[in-house]
Amino acid sequence: MTSTSRTLHHVGEWKVELRASTLEELFIQLARTLARAGGPCSEEPSGTAWERVELDAQDHATLLADWANELIGRSEAAVLTYQDVRHLVINRRPDGAVQLTADIRGAPVAEWRSPVKAATYHDASVSRVANEWRAVILLDV
Repeated sequence: MTSTSRTLHHVGEWKVELRASTLEELFIQLARTLARAGGPCSEEPSGTAWERVELDAQDHATLLADWANELIGRSEAAVLTYQDVRHLVINRRPDGAVQLTADIRGAPVAEWRSPVKAATYHDASVSRVANEWRAVILLDV
């Protein structure tokens, strides 16, 4: 199965529904969705360096919102879109918390168009249904 995303717009909010075969693909799909919202790239990301991301959260839904906010914050600060993700690993720690590690690489944006301000924790969800992972994240726009 290939990963997919579907967006539903609401005044002041952007609801993103994600589906993928693996939990890691779900998080990568969110990165690609946010990158597309940033605007067209002015060049390929091959000229930029890989950046390491390490996040800890109490559960997968919180981790998804934290991941989105990390990508949004870095994108705005560096005027880059982070659709290139490698070595993304999500582990559950002995205390029940979850940890994400990944390398991301940004591409310069020709014209910044992203309406996204931040991801919210409200109604964020990540679940496994049959043979696929599903998530919903609400973004402030």
